[in-house]
Amino acid sequence: MKKLLIIILLVFQLFVLTGCWGERTIIDQTLVTSFGIDFKDDQFVVTIQALNFSNIAKQESGALQVPAPPLIGQAKAKSIQEAFTKLESNSPIPLYYGHINSVILSKSVIEKKLKDVNSFISGRPLLRYTMWIYGTDRDIKEILLSQSFFNLPFLYTVVTNPNQKSRGDLIALSLQFHQYISRYTQPVGTLLIPSLGIEDKKFEEKNLDKVAYINGAYAVSQQKYKGQVTVKDLKALDFIEQKNYTLPLTLDSGNLNLVVRSSRGSVKVVKGGKKPKYIIKVKTNVAIVQNEHHLSKKKISAKISSRVKKEILKTIKKGEEIDADLLNISEKPYRYDRKEWDIKTLNEIDVKLIKDIKVDVHILGSKVYKR
Repeated sequence: MKKLLIIILLVFQLFVLTGCWGERTIIDQTLVTSFGIDFKDDQFVVTIQALNFSNIAKQESGALQVPAPPLIGQAKAKSIQEAFTKLESNSPIPLYYGHINSVILSKSVIEKKLKDVNSFISGRPLLRYTMWIYGTDRDIKEILLSQSFFNLPFLYTVVTNPNQKSRGDLIALSLQFHQYISRYTQPVGTLLIPSLGIEDKKFEEKNLDKVAYINGAYAVSQQKYKGQVTVKDLKALDFIEQKNYTLPLTLDSGNLNLVVRSSRGSVKVVKGGKKPKYIIKVKTNVAIVQNEHHLSKKKISAKISSRVKKEILKTIKKGEEIDADLLNISEKPYRYDRKEWDIKTLNEIDVKLIKDIKVDVHILGSKVYKR
């Protein structure tokens, strides 16, 4: 009798412990991959994008023969959370936020409501700190409906994958949420939120493609919106903060084509005045792709040095116009010489404070043509 009772208890335990009763498959959830937040008429407008599971599953051919369109949902409310609640309560399939890869903020949100966004994202456990952050002055729905090539899903666009090496200088403007939060709270320097536009004239398959691309950035300093800058305004970042990519560089009216293999900048602070002065040093390694006029390495180095100095000064002048330290050179004295100057003084960056720009160019040689 005792053995029978033990056997019954063990069998009962097996029924209780086994099974995945709470498991959900991919078709039981709406996989939200991106969302946008706008602020209009004193209300938040939340737009979500979700992908069809067949648009995510691996395809042997690499792309779908017939494109699976993304699902777009939109709701308005007095708060961001209330707008999401409206979407959740009306969705026939539960919304799942664990796969969100990017967040797009309208210009009006960046100007007035960043604190609300920070509070909302920080309070949602499924929203990861590795999400990409963007801004735009276009309709957010238009960005979320932008295309990739060959019927590939939205996951293959710059919005969800900006860090590909082939994107070149645009990588310098890529921003993840943990970087955004860290920079937003700093009393010096500038947070650059990449801005998105739509290119609808350069690529055509059956019809002209509408492709989202990074066209500049929104500058935020001391938690205040300072203005919008273009990619051309920020070319100095390519030489000071170049990441893991190669950068094409064209000089001499197109007759000299180069590839910047690596480039790093550093800042030296000069003390002894009412304001800090700066010496900016750049060390760059360059390979020659095309040299039509057979310029010597010395002349090539001089041309590269001149271009780098020009771009750095251009970016600093643009920052002076909008009262923002676009190169974040004020971070150096803030970190290491905080007792020398107050915060207000450190944030007053202009061209006159740049004592010198030193550029060390190393020519790696020419690319060899195929035989």
